[in-house]
Amino acid sequence: MVVRACVTETNSVLFDMSPSNIEGLYQAKKEEERLVASVMVAAKEYQPSIIYIDEVEKVVPAKKKGKKGKKGSKKKLDPSDPKRIKKPLGKWRTKFIDDKTRITIIGCTSEPEEGSKKEFKKFFDRQIYFPFPDYTTRRMMWRHFMQSKGAIIKSEFPLSTLAHISHGYSAGSIKKTCNVVLTKYRIESQEKRPLTLPEFIGPLSICQNTMDEQYEEFLKFTDFITGDQKRRDEAEARISGEDGGAAKKKKKGKK
Repeated sequence: MVVRACVTETNSVLFDMSPSNIEGLYQAKKEEERLVASVMVAAKEYQPSIIYIDEVEKVVPAKKKGKKGKKGSKKKLDPSDPKRIKKPLGKWRTKFIDDKTRITIIGCTSEPEEGSKKEFKKFFDRQIYFPFPDYTTRRMMWRHFMQSKGAIIKSEFPLSTLAHISHGYSAGSIKKTCNVVLTKYRIESQEKRPLTLPEFIGPLSICQNTMDEQYEEFLKFTDFITGDQKRRDEAEARISGEDGGAAKKKKKGKK
């Protein structure tokens, strides 16, 4: 949704290079170079452009720790593997994108722990963390998405309950649930059969949910990428150093 907003507001052309979108394309030897080059040339020709990569953790995965003492030969890169575009993407980014070109590469991930933090920080100039919506925002989203599909929300409909149970779900999951439940047939029959809470619980439960442990991992990832944790540690060190210095002076003054 954010990418769509960026495309609309900047009047850009969107090039989707998400793993699911390029799967099965340019699978011959060294064809990934041609794939990336084609996108970059077209993006420059029709700029302003946005190159979108969803599930970017698959393109830049974290290195898996191997067992000590075992050194195997390097495996050939699978032509269907999303990370095949990693090197050409970095190469053409350096070659084509500068301060004068209006090309933006946006990578999105809901599983940052699966990607390489160092590579993320190196490749992307800016990092933006989008927290999951709070209760008030979720309530507004449910109302907005339901009414946009033509739903009639009566006073007895438990909208607050729906907002509570959707804790940990993204805006996209809420919208997807509304699209699944509020079909044309269901909207036409809601006068005779009003909407109920259980209708939304089933489709919502299928969507990906973020647990508290995952949420903590997201915060750690954000602290690393943005450098917030390092800045906090440095600030705390300075404060503790000043406090320690003041305490020593007081001790010296007392004899």
